[in-house]
Amino acid sequence: MPTKRNWPCSMAAAALLLAMLSGCASNTPHTPPVIASRPQPTPLPASVSQIDPQSSQPWLHEVESFLTEVDSLLKGETTKCSFCSAP
Repeated sequence: MPTKRNWPCSMAAAALLLAMLSGCASNTPHTPPVIASRPQPTPLPASVSQIDPQSSQPWLHEVESFLTEVDSLLKGETTKCSFCSAP
């Protein structure tokens, strides 16, 4: 039996417990969350992004020739792969 001194405390605890239980027992329909679609990126025209595509052409050709040369050098090499059984 609660005494006069702890009566407000026990009433507050009972009210809190009742509020928690009534919230769990409520039967409201669950609405699924709205799933938005991701925006699709659109490329900027060269005039907007201030890029001159002609200035990068020599560098692009140099990189492509380097990668071709590296590929031809490594074609004859056998690799040792510790993660797979293929050479």
